[in-house]
Amino acid sequence: MREKMLPSQTLPDFQQYLISRKLVPEKSVAFYAYWANRYLTFSKRLKNADAAEALRLFLEDLQSRENIAD
Repeated sequence: MREKMLPSQTLPDFQQYLISRKLVPEKSVAFYAYWANRYLTFSKRLKNADAAEALRLFLEDLQSRENIAD
């Protein structure tokens, strides 16, 4: 069984980076970390895709889902 991570536990170093550089509003940091984590999890399943291909496939996957708003 996969353990669900709390937003504050998702990519904590990435969250700290976003905060320290003031790259996004602090209230949005967990949201950005969540989506970065989703992409990283998705891309790990791809064996031979380069970064551009992994991103394209990730975006296609999101577009195919009815419950994901753009």
